[in-house]
Order: sequence, then structure tokens, then C-alpha cells
Amino acid sequence: MKILSWNILHGGGKRIADIIDAIKRHQPDIVTLQEFRHSSSKEALLNGLTELGLAQQIVPETNSARENTLVIASRYKFKATPFPGNSIPTHAIQATFPEIDGGLNLIAVHLPHKKLQIPYFHALLDLPKSVKTENSIIIGDFNSGIPFEDSETKSFYATHLFQQLLTDGWIDAWRSRNKKKREFTWISTKQQNGFRYDHALVSPSFDRRIQEVRYDHQVRLNGISDHSLMILDSK
Repeated sequence: MKILSWNILHGGGKRIADIIDAIKRHQPDIVTLQEFRHSSSKEALLNGLTELGLAQQIVPETNSARENTLVIASRYKFKATPFPGNSIPTHAIQATFPEIDGGLNLIAVHLPHKKLQIPYFHALLDLPKSVKTENSIIIGDFNSGIPFEDSETKSFYATHLFQQLLTDGWIDAWRSRNKKKREFTWISTKQQNGFRYDHALVSPSFDRRIQEVRYDHQVRLNGISDHSLMILDSK
């Protein structure tokens, strides 16, 4: 099974075709997208995902076509529910996949910046303990990380809460396999500082099923989005 997560910095025209082509190259079974918008190119992107076999989809509504939201698209049927405390699920969605062997709990996230992300971190920390004993993953753009490990500066806002998730038993799937490596998934345009904003935190049981975690930086270098995408392969 292959899971792809990507902040696509949603746009129209040719770039939608480029986004679909980039996703197609990886042949994922589940896709989570951040910064999707209900704009004029919405149907082109969703239809493109459907043509890739990712026909099971959820896209929360927004109050404005300029407001970012999330997408989960999958080959497998799933049940999605709003994340606790998130009345408009544009920053986090929970989904369960009963058709996957052993089941899968997935929480797709695009956490807001600075103080606004605090309630989401607390909700993640307050998840039932049973979630960590099952096959579970929290994946997406956290807008957080550990300074000087996941960035070139100390400017992350909620590092202590991100680290608390790790202390509580969640495993940073990429970091646990790349302990001393630094890769950045977003580069600031002004200072050219690098940040690894995009993470997959997994439960111990799901971590044992993971075969590879990697980033595709070429999509960022080619200007398709300002973020690299993440690929996670599991049994």
C-alpha cells in the first residue's frame, strides 16, 4: 500500500495537469492533499484523481473559494469524520479504512500557523490511547517540527507539542529512518531557509509495516508546488 501526501498550493490551468501527472508517477493507493480550493479547476483535479483509480473522495466545503481545504482520495472505501473540536474540517479530517488488512486510522492534517495550531495539537495529544495500539497515521503539513533538525532556524512555533506527540509514542516515520539526515520540504522565498513541515507520525504497529518513506523534491524544484511531496510505502 502506498500513501502520498502533498501540499499542492492549488492553482488552475496546466499546473493541475502537472499535479495529476506527478501523483500518477507514484501510483498511490491513498492521497491526502492540502491547500486544495473549490475554484474553477476543482473538477479537473478531482476528475484526474478519479481517473487514477482514487475515486473514493472527501473534500470539505469552505465558506469561500479562496479558502484552503483538504482532500482524501483513495482506492479503498473509507469513513471520514470531522476531527475533534474542528467544526469546519479544513485543517484535519479523520478517516478509517476497514478494507485494508488490519484496518487503518488516518488523520490528514494541514495545521494553521502559530497560535492557531495549538488546539489541533492538543486534540492530537488527547486522542484515545487505543489509536496508538492500532494501525494509525497522522500525515500532512504540520507547519511545525524540531528546530535545526527539521529546519535551518529556530522559528517553529509549537515544537514542544510536536515533541510531546513523539514522547507519547507516535513515531516520526521519516526521521526514525533518517536519524542524522536533513531534508527540507519547503524553502522560504525571502531568506531561502529550509523547513521540513511535512510529516507522517505513525503508531508502533503501523511503523512495523512501513517499508520506505521518502520525499519527492522534484515537484517543488519544478515549481509545481512550493512543497515537496511525501511517499510512504507499507505492507
